[in-house]
Amino acid sequence: MKRNSVMAGYYIFYFAAVGIYIPFLPLFLSHSNLNSLEIGVLMSVGPFAGIFAQAVWGTQADRYRRHKEFLLLALTLTALVCFSLSYGKGFISFAVLLSIYAFTNSPITPLSDALVLNTLEDRKDYGKIRRWGSFGFALTAALGGLIFTYLDLAWFGVVEGMILIGCLFWAKLLPNPRKTMQAGSSLPAIPFSLLSNAKAPSLLIFFMVTFLFMAPYNAYSVFFGWHLQELGASRWWIGFGWTIAALSEMIVFSMGSSWLRRFSPQQLIALAGVIFAFRWIGYSQIQDYRIIILLQITQCLSFALFYLAGVEYLNTLLPAYVQGSAQSAYNAVSFGISAIIGTVGAGWLIQVGEVQLMYRVSALFTVVGIILVLRFLNRNE
Repeated sequence: MKRNSVMAGYYIFYFAAVGIYIPFLPLFLSHSNLNSLEIGVLMSVGPFAGIFAQAVWGTQADRYRRHKEFLLLALTLTALVCFSLSYGKGFISFAVLLSIYAFTNSPITPLSDALVLNTLEDRKDYGKIRRWGSFGFALTAALGGLIFTYLDLAWFGVVEGMILIGCLFWAKLLPNPRKTMQAGSSLPAIPFSLLSNAKAPSLLIFFMVTFLFMAPYNAYSVFFGWHLQELGASRWWIGFGWTIAALSEMIVFSMGSSWLRRFSPQQLIALAGVIFAFRWIGYSQIQDYRIIILLQITQCLSFALFYLAGVEYLNTLLPAYVQGSAQSAYNAVSFGISAIIGTVGAGWLIQVGEVQLMYRVSALFTVVGIILVLRFLNRNE
């Protein structure tokens, strides 16, 4: 089997597991009689533990140059933890299990990317391999909705674990370019040395904008299915909503390079912010879950466009020798700090008010971010 086919198959399986985890874990926790605040706290465990876990796994993998072996170990342990979720009872037991899950699962993506990037002859082909991950996510988000329509959510961990077992078999087929692995390729951290760069003020503003956009997005990711369920949507409709979002992302990732040649990253970031704001306002006002699901197509012009433009903004703002650190920091702010604060805050807002309050606050955060972009970033650097 060709190397690219193996890597594409691996990404399909791994992100197929992600396509079950993100949409249906919050529903599984709700099914286990946890309230919105408890769910928000539990969903913040992963980003928090991941900050430390990735450093531990990445350091050891780089030290011994055995990224594939560490990847296989991480997949095996994560699958075992998933099977154990069926035995969780109450907040404390789920907190322990999800902490272990975060420790074993969080290094999988950077270890996978390190292997693939060091296998490809031309790293620009990475997107052609990675896009199959979006396909895998969309596939299982749709099928998961159908499966859990007929299968009790108590089986969530078993379904997730079985997909990871399939991923493990594909991972064994991955190339193992040990001699070409670059030290530090899988070690993410927030590099405070970036702040000594001459562009530090613009960089800080950009990370503030990232937080203001992504904290609401992470809150939405956790409570979207819960919201639809409250409006009467079946699990199939919830999965279908996630499928629309995942497929729409592929449009922007395919066409984004041409947009970046016509418009500045700052302009695209501002546009993404406007779409984000209208999206959250729409979700707060609309009571028909079918219309909300239709609005999921705006994922392409909100999240996907912002993430793509953010990567390009850092490329144009900073010199090449700090790009690795800058992109790691971007990822840490987007899915680490923002996720921790966004999910816990959203859980509290829903508990004291309602899910509509969460979306209104999200829109307010986003508007502040848009103002920062227009006032401080939307000019030639």
